[in-house]
Amino acid sequence: MITDIQLIIEGMIIAAFITGAKKGFIYLRAEYKYLLNKLENTLQEFSDKGFLGNDICGIKDFNFKIKIELGAGAYVCGAETALIESLEGKRGEPGIRKYFPTENGYLGFSTLVNNVETFAMASRIIELGSNFITKIGTKQSKGTKILSISGDVAKPGIYEIEWGTSIKEILYLSQATAPYYIQISGPSGECINNSEFHRKLCEEDLACVGSIMVFNKFRNIIQILENFITFFKIESCGACTPCRAGNQILHEKILKIKRGICTTQDLKEIKEWVTIMKYSSRCGLGQFSGNTLQMAIDKFEDYFNLIVTNCTDNCNVEFDMQNAVYNYDSLIKDTQ
Repeated sequence: MITDIQLIIEGMIIAAFITGAKKGFIYLRAEYKYLLNKLENTLQEFSDKGFLGNDICGIKDFNFKIKIELGAGAYVCGAETALIESLEGKRGEPGIRKYFPTENGYLGFSTLVNNVETFAMASRIIELGSNFITKIGTKQSKGTKILSISGDVAKPGIYEIEWGTSIKEILYLSQATAPYYIQISGPSGECINNSEFHRKLCEEDLACVGSIMVFNKFRNIIQILENFITFFKIESCGACTPCRAGNQILHEKILKIKRGICTTQDLKEIKEWVTIMKYSSRCGLGQFSGNTLQMAIDKFEDYFNLIVTNCTDNCNVEFDMQNAVYNYDSLIKDTQ
């Protein structure tokens, strides 16, 4: 968006030509408002050159305009249904999907919703040709992928890699220092340990939406997970109970782990809540917000077992609540 805005606009124009769309929107989150002037200037340049507006490039009745819409900043508006609600001037809240946007989207019209990378890639495919793109990557993942690599690396930044590149190669390229915990695809993605560095980024192995965070062995995994869960607790729109309550409960569980008063029962309950949220939340935020926490418990089992074993606080006593009050009714009855 900063250096190659024109690729995104070109991709949108190509999509409009193919689908017959007359109107396009660039939905800009409030956090990226600093890009607004540059976007507006670039759109004006395209209009001045005849690439936007009426009879584009001299093609009769090929009319297409792009408008920039600013969101209020809600992370959940990344979900298609919430994004469309926000565009329509409503609260940015995910809805139950009755139709795909291509059938019934913005104001009831057929709507094509894609992220900026997809539109940019569409432009590159037209420029380079499909044969060039299909020669790169793997059988199921053709072409390249843009990655944002951050964390304990000497060379953080934006990388373009071929699909099928291994985690080990990526760590080498970014000059990672003592990598231990790798977070793939952001807080709701997948975490891997050092026994999985041979895995490859592709649909057949390790899917990735573009974010890779590298943490070395000196980092506190619990603190990392707490940051992730806190983020989801704040960003939940609150519309559905599994996400609203689930993220709050997961946050309380991670705080118990952090304070050294957790039990094996807490770890079991985390797994139960992650499953509940996955199958009953309304949108992807709730469905996947607990993924990383559960994966971390499974993949760093020794790490978590050591924490539970070292929990010596008097509050850390495992007991069955139902058994603890099993005779409550009979005792109350006897006193009456």
